[in-house]
Amino acid sequence: MMEGGHEEQQQAHGMGKKGGMRLIPVIIANEVSERILSASVTANLIIYLTTKYHLGAATSAIIIFVYQAAANFLPFCGAIVSDALLGRYLMVTVTLFFCTIGAALMSLTSVVRSLTPPECALPNQQVCSSPTALQLLVLCASLGFMSLGASGVRPCCLAFAEDQIAHWGATRRDRALRRLFSWYYVSVGFSQMVAVTVLVYFQDMLGWKVGFIVSAAMVASATLLNLVVSPFYVKVKPQKSIWASLLQVAVVAVKNRHLTVPAANHGVQFHSFAGSWNTCTVEQVEDLKSALSVMPMWSAMVVSFLAQSSSFGVLQASTMDRRIGTTRFQIPAGSISIFEIVTFTVWSGCYDPYVVPFLRMITGRQRVLTLKQRMGIGVFLCVASMAVASAVEARRREAAARQQGALRMSALWLVPQYVLSGLSGAFGAIAQIEFYYAVLPKNMGSLVLALLFFGAGVASIESTVIVKLVNVVTSKGGATPWISDDLNRGHYDYYYLLLAVLGAIDLVYLLVCAYVFDETTQNMSLEAGDDVEAETVEVQG
Repeated sequence: MMEGGHEEQQQAHGMGKKGGMRLIPVIIANEVSERILSASVTANLIIYLTTKYHLGAATSAIIIFVYQAAANFLPFCGAIVSDALLGRYLMVTVTLFFCTIGAALMSLTSVVRSLTPPECALPNQQVCSSPTALQLLVLCASLGFMSLGASGVRPCCLAFAEDQIAHWGATRRDRALRRLFSWYYVSVGFSQMVAVTVLVYFQDMLGWKVGFIVSAAMVASATLLNLVVSPFYVKVKPQKSIWASLLQVAVVAVKNRHLTVPAANHGVQFHSFAGSWNTCTVEQVEDLKSALSVMPMWSAMVVSFLAQSSSFGVLQASTMDRRIGTTRFQIPAGSISIFEIVTFTVWSGCYDPYVVPFLRMITGRQRVLTLKQRMGIGVFLCVASMAVASAVEARRREAAARQQGALRMSALWLVPQYVLSGLSGAFGAIAQIEFYYAVLPKNMGSLVLALLFFGAGVASIESTVIVKLVNVVTSKGGATPWISDDLNRGHYDYYYLLLAVLGAIDLVYLLVCAYVFDETTQNMSLEAGDDVEAETVEVQG
């Protein structure tokens, strides 16, 4: 016993030389660099595709939706590969290299003239040279490598950061985890703010070359820094994957679906063979049941991502007056989403320390909003955002029809819809993360962010299908489609209204799911104001 205790003490001492909070900023910097790259490219990509590649608005939007879908689907696969094969450190390191390659290729499209179509002969020329197969190949390759980069960085960085403090004592580790989650939320918001302000400004004012090269340099620097501090990381080896365990339960259930269990167990002996795919443990079955229990609420939250995946606001802003007051400074069209990001970041930071105590004071209750209620508010605000976007676009079209020349309507009319969208994410997305952490077992932590990204990927695919169907249906008989290359001839207001209707239907579906399905928390209760661990607390709907 003394020898065993001495060995454990030596191991803990060895772990103490590695990991710790000192490495958390480096790991977060890895994700920040990937987020900045993705956000800076996505924010202005529709402008880049329509002006440099001469693609239509609908085609450009579909390319962006497909890229966003890949960047959100692949983290689900990355979590599986990380848990089962590579481990988190190797997964993050390899995918950072993919990010660097993707950023370098995107930079080349702006530097090498032969990688983009020639400029139009006239500024307002309707027929311009289409991109060649090689030019599209390089463009898609760059987006593909960036999606592969997201596959490992997004699902693994937070878990990898947890690995650095996993060997600490329970009390110290819990305090550190709370700080880690706070840093994570703030860093994600900060990275997106930098992307849609500084880097988009570089793209608009200093040229695409400068904007893309700066993004590539940031990712390359993070990749190099990650390699430099590699000897100091705690690197947990991959163990039996929870994903394989869930699959095993499904396989065993199919294999044994025709078996009959004796009514009485007298004289019957049951045997389990380790590693056999003919049997599984009760714990494995419960894990699968927990995963399936969150699927109704997960499916109800997918539509809330539709509003956040739209790039048409950038096109609208590009036609409007983007000056601030009477100054000559203009907001870059790609930076218009800064209002959504600032709203999300500020509300997320203020909710627990300020909003919750205020609501308690008003209501007189300790628990003011449950996780399901916050998710429902998120969907409602998404519907409101689309309804406001429809009304603003209708007003913009009317103003464009009345005025000749440059449109004098201020782009600040777009701010309310972005603020509502930011509030929708602050309520819905964060409540989703906390809901999954509360309901799923601790050994399924990698599934939490993967579910969120997977939902965003499904929403991107839905957006692609909706845009394609809307244009096919509305262009029949030679009519101008709703999503036209010419915003003033199209009906983007009808498109936003369609999304609002779909969101309202989804809100009803969410209310039904919240009422019908009951989940049981297995980890620390994440309701606001509950600081104690819940042994078995039902998530109130």
